Amino acid sequence: MSTTPLCILLTASLLLLGCHSSAPTEPTATPTSTPTAANTPVTDACQALTPSEIASVLGFPIDPGFHIPKASTIMCGWSKTGVVGDSIVMLNFTTPGYFEKERDPHPRITMTPAPGIADDAYYITSQLGTSLIIKKGNSVVSLAIRDNSIPSAQLMEKERALGLKAAARL
Repeated sequence: MSTTPLCILLTASLLLLGCHSSAPTEPTATPTSTPTAANTPVTDACQALTPSEIASVLGFPIDPGFHIPKASTIMCGWSKTGVVGDSIVMLNFTTPGYFEKERDPHPRITMTPAPGIADDAYYITSQLGTSLIIKKGNSVVSLAIRDNSIPSAQLMEKERALGLKAAARL
């Protein structure tokens, strides 16, 4: 049995557990790849990053983001161009409570501080991969690049680059 589908399912489940936000839940007509003005914090996960920003970090073309589920704006996935239904980058809005809860020690998870990103940030790493959790004011997002072929240290560098861009829009 391949572990890839299981890892994808578990990663999505972990991200969905933290999906709570005061962001509006009405669906948008079309996910936008253009973030809002810098003085207006985004509340739509698909506006936190652009496909070109993601492509510049990962080194390959990225399709526009799509909401997960379609009727909610708190989670967005971006896929490699031409690959349908398999997000390589996931970003979701979550709560300050989730941000604090994920810091708690866990035997199978390593928490690594990520200084210099917004008000506070850290990585969580497990056998399923690495995610960057960012807090700016009362806004919290979780960001993950889902690619097991990238070594953990490089993955953290790439997530940091995307995290800085997303944090600037919170």
